Amino acid sequence: MMVPLFIYIAITLVFRFDILYSVQALFLLLFAAFLPDIDHPRSLVRKVAFILVFYIMVFAVTVDVSIDMLLKFAIITCMLVLARYAYKHLPIKHRGKHSLHLWRYCLVLPSIFAFAFIVASINISLILFIIVGYGSHLAVDRIDKF
Repeated sequence: MMVPLFIYIAITLVFRFDILYSVQALFLLLFAAFLPDIDHPRSLVRKVAFILVFYIMVFAVTVDVSIDMLLKFAIITCMLVLARYAYKHLPIKHRGKHSLHLWRYCLVLPSIFAFAFIVASINISLILFIIVGYGSHLAVDRIDKF
């Protein structure tokens, strides 16, 4: 966990980013460092990710004024059941051939985030911190095996 923080400190000291960018970069770096463990059954990042996705979806449904209240309740109930089912039965393993602990995801997941950042008009250079965080997790896991 210390490797990504040292890289973060080095990058922010060299480039002297403003405070908002530095906080966003730190958040993304820490999130990406824990992201490979989202497939672990008892992972904190897994719980947080599913809770955030559920509440974002609930917020999106509740702010839509074109849906009546009974239908909103039914949609939210279905989303809760689906989120709970997906949380309990995520079809990937924590390590091995079908896990997120593969180096190819160090490029695939930041590409997905890059697309989302472009759509949301977020500074694309923050992708660097996602790559560093995710890659450092995989590197430390590789070192631990030896």
